[in-house]
Amino acid sequence: MIRKNKFLFGKRSNKKTWAPGLWDIVGGKSLKYEHPLLTLARETFEEIGVIVLNAELLSSVNITDESKAGFFEYHIYMITAYQGKPVNCSKEHSKIKWFSRDELNEISLALPHYLCMIDDWLKKNPEL
Repeated sequence: MIRKNKFLFGKRSNKKTWAPGLWDIVGGKSLKYEHPLLTLARETFEEIGVIVLNAELLSSVNITDESKAGFFEYHIYMITAYQGKPVNCSKEHSKIKWFSRDELNEISLALPHYLCMIDDWLKKNPEL
């Protein structure tokens, strides 16, 4: 999610099995037969109380979940338009915070790949 050249991340709860205490994007697991965009809309509303108006797919990657000895497919979107004010509405994250691109270098991300994805997206959207 982007706003005024800053990106919203949530600090994952320390009780999470995958990447506890690390900064991550908003989102979650799809319900059976749920399209990833519907998952994004549902999870974003549940976690930060906003309605997604526009999102662009950045990447789809397979993530290993060592706690369950398996993997899941992770669809990563940039939310470029939304309605509402983001607030931490769930126990998924201990807090949410907006970061500049440079500030993202200083925090522990759940996926280091986020930096490359954001950089690639910024190159395609130089007006931001």
